[in-house]
Amino acid sequence: MSASKLPAGLLSFVITGLWSAMVPSAETTTAVSGTFNNSQENACIHVSTFFYLTDCFYARHREELAGQAVPWSGPTVNPVYYAVDGEQATPDHTPAPGDQRIAPAMSGSLTIDDSDTADPADDRISGTLIVAPAARSVVVNVNELAGGPAGKPPRAVMTWSSITHSLEPTAVHSATANEYDGITYVIASRGFPRRLCHTADSQDCFPSARAGLTTDGQSAEGTWDGPAEIGITRDVHMAGNIGARTSAVIADYRCVDNRNQITCPDHNVVWSTSREPAPGTSNENEGPGLDNLLLRVTTDATGKVLLAEGFWTNEYRINAGPAFMQAPEGHDNSWQGGFLELRAAADD
Repeated sequence: MSASKLPAGLLSFVITGLWSAMVPSAETTTAVSGTFNNSQENACIHVSTFFYLTDCFYARHREELAGQAVPWSGPTVNPVYYAVDGEQATPDHTPAPGDQRIAPAMSGSLTIDDSDTADPADDRISGTLIVAPAARSVVVNVNELAGGPAGKPPRAVMTWSSITHSLEPTAVHSATANEYDGITYVIASRGFPRRLCHTADSQDCFPSARAGLTTDGQSAEGTWDGPAEIGITRDVHMAGNIGARTSAVIADYRCVDNRNQITCPDHNVVWSTSREPAPGTSNENEGPGLDNLLLRVTTDATGKVLLAEGFWTNEYRINAGPAFMQAPEGHDNSWQGGFLELRAAADD
């Protein structure tokens, strides 16, 4: 039977199949390297709301509670990174700005898939990103200040040889022509936030070592040049700015604490080798993947990635305080987070 005698539907199917086979979806992969984060994370935990009566979210979340005005103090500081074999990689060390903390390196690749169209608005981004060896020191149960030895806060330290993040193909929310004759892509349903910086130093930006402590409460007001107009968290009870997610595998994991191993690894702010808990889960440790990753990726005319920036968060729930301050069931109310920066690798 000649093609002219094929039924119209079958002919269309054959042509479409042949076209798909001859013109595969174009992908451009770029090797990238840079930093997973600054030398510390910043955070906002529910304790700030119900105990210290202050708003620590990246963008304004609560302006009043029970008819009382709530000041915005912005994100607080907690987890800090050190070299795996450094003297500070122990729960006996109390972090302080200017100590020998490190910004963990990150390397890997990002792929732009054009979905076989000329329209960048339907492009997708995927990748594999690997965090270099580091130690992460974090206070757990910050409202239990006597939980550690000699009155020190309870602290856990996690170490790894690598954390391999897998970013599955994720549709972009916007694609805009840029000055490099390429495209700037954004994966963030409400837009890519501006980066908050310290009011005393415009070069010291989120996440900052000089952010207030959770226990500073309202006295941390004025630390940041904010609030930002757009938040960085995924949960709709918080900012509702939906980005990408990653799954991750952590290698050579170890966790030690100063409470006879009762917080390693079973605590909200502790990373481990486990799965990611479902939104709204309390009293479970976090898996190593990222719950939210807001990405801005800049490419040139060839599709090569020039710069990738990303706010990332791990989000969880703390059940504490009066009922009217609680998040709805199935939703989170606290987060830890950071900011990654990647550029095309030198040999790419």
